[in-house]
Amino acid sequence: MYEQYWHERIKKSKNEVRGEAKLNEIFETASTALTGGNRILDVGCGDGSFSRYIKDKFKRLYGAEISEEVAHVAQKQGVFLSLMDLNISLSYKDNTFDAVTCLDVIEHLPDPRLLLAEIYRVLRPGGQLVSTTPNIRYFRNLYKLIFKGTFPHTSADTSVWGGGHLHYFTRRDLNTLLNKVGFKKITFSINKDQFRLSKKRRLIRLLLGEKTFEEWFCGSITISAYKEF
Repeated sequence: MYEQYWHERIKKSKNEVRGEAKLNEIFETASTALTGGNRILDVGCGDGSFSRYIKDKFKRLYGAEISEEVAHVAQKQGVFLSLMDLNISLSYKDNTFDAVTCLDVIEHLPDPRLLLAEIYRVLRPGGQLVSTTPNIRYFRNLYKLIFKGTFPHTSADTSVWGGGHLHYFTRRDLNTLLNKVGFKKITFSINKDQFRLSKKRRLIRLLLGEKTFEEWFCGSITISAYKEF
């Protein structure tokens, strides 16, 4: 399924007129949350676009990806890539990486806890995980469910039903899941640029407070956690 998805996406990108690259809000927020280090693993790295956001923070970027076709694209971005099925295991030794990113991946897996446990294993003691996933508690999703009577699709991908998402998360869900795996120092981040660009969002945050705004008015969840020393 993902081989076909990336084949169509790569084909489409080649046919489009190339212009200035658009900023990716999820990548921006995740890169800001990362503290830096020597080696980082991007789990489900896709075409390696995230490497552009963190090239100054890490010396070597590794990637794990299931699609062979997009893996070749990622390698051209300077990613040291390994093909693997994320539903099974990560083919790296224990305590290998200073940081691991897992951006909009866990919602696609039958058992996200298995992958998070593997990420914990390959992180060095004190290493950092930054993960993102859609926020099912986002007010637009709840509006569709409660008032329109349709279950919200948390992906714009139409190649398969619901973008291939199998699970849906709130902040509390993620906090519980990461605690069970063993992660500590769990924190959440949001993209601060949204307040510079939107007066409406600044007003909502002022009226409701930071915590309520993050819980209900952010379409994506960005979480940072650390492996114990």
